[in-house]
Parts: sequence; C-alpha cells; structure tokens
Amino acid sequence: MASSSTHSFLLLFPLLLLLSTVVDSGSAPTPAPAATAEKYQKWCQVASDSQSCIKVIESIPGIQEVDYNNAGKVADLCMHFAANKTTEAKGAADTLLAAAKGKPSSCLKACATNIKSMAEVLVNLPAGQDDMNAYLTFKDVRAKFKDEKPPACEKDCWNKTSSSSADETGIVDKFHDIWNVAKVGNMQINYIFPWPDSDDDDNIL
Repeated sequence: MASSSTHSFLLLFPLLLLLSTVVDSGSAPTPAPAATAEKYQKWCQVASDSQSCIKVIESIPGIQEVDYNNAGKVADLCMHFAANKTTEAKGAADTLLAAAKGKPSSCLKACATNIKSMAEVLVNLPAGQDDMNAYLTFKDVRAKFKDEKPPACEKDCWNKTSSSSADETGIVDKFHDIWNVAKVGNMQINYIFPWPDSDDDDNIL
C-alpha cells in the first residue's frame, strides 16, 4: 500500500510543480520588453522630462503593440489620450476655479487657461483619424500655443515648490502629462508631414 501511495505521489508531483509555476507567472507583473522600453525612451526624447513622459506614454491603451515606425498610429493614440485627459483636467480645474471664488492662484489660473485652450481643439475628436486629420489637429494645437514657449502652466508651475495645494499641484501635473503626450504626437506627425521651418521657429511643440 505504501509503495502504491509513493508511486501516485511521484506521478502527481510534476503536475503540481507545473501548476505552481503557472500560478506564480500569472501573479507576477510582466516587465516591459527591452524593445518596448527603448521605443518609449526614443519617443520621449522631445519631452522636457523624459521619465514622466515615459510613465504617461506607456499607460496609453494600445500603444504597447504599435510598431515604433508607425508614426500615424502613435500620433492618433497620443491625441485621443490627450483629449481624454484634457476632459478630466478641465473638470478638475473648473471645480477648483469655482472654489477659489474669483481669486485663483497664478498657477491655477494659468493651468486652467491652458487646459481650456487644449480642450477647444480636442473637443469632439473623431473616434478614428487618418494621418491628414491628425496633422490638422496638431496644427490647431500648435496655433493655440504659438505665442507660448512653452505654455505658462508648464513653464511657471511644473515642478515648482510654490504650488498652493495638492489639488492645484494635481492640475499642474495633469497638464504636464497632456503637454508631453502632445509633444510626442506632434513629433510623430512631423515624420509624415514635416512642419515648415518658419512654423517651427514660432512653436515650441
């Protein structure tokens, strides 16, 4: 009887080991492949802060599977992500503006203005854009911010210790992420439809 039990255990042991391996691999986080991490780094070379750019870019749904050289798809995903985040940021900024009762801090005022400008371009963005539509959308973004190098929220408020509150810092961070994504998308669409040199002279994107 003991021999039979031992034999059964020896037969079951490999199966138990296999199941344990499957469970362990399923619960462990999957790190980004080296090639994927490298493409994020290259896309974010245009950002003022590459590390925060990589963090937000890698969170864009669907971008993990996009080929590095598929500039049109990257630009489209970036713009739709920026549109969604701008909607969230505008709601949060409007709430803080209302609470400020006409006396917002300089950063809240600047960031709310910049977010509103971005929202005016990205509202009702089509679900899917071809490369030309993406180009025209980025052109509108560039026109909105052509006189700001960079926008005041990014220049005067990002990563500054003078932020008034955690909520206002959150608004600043939201715009910083939106701006980074816009810069990545802008560079990608530039590979398809190069911006005129004269236009680049007047724009920080």
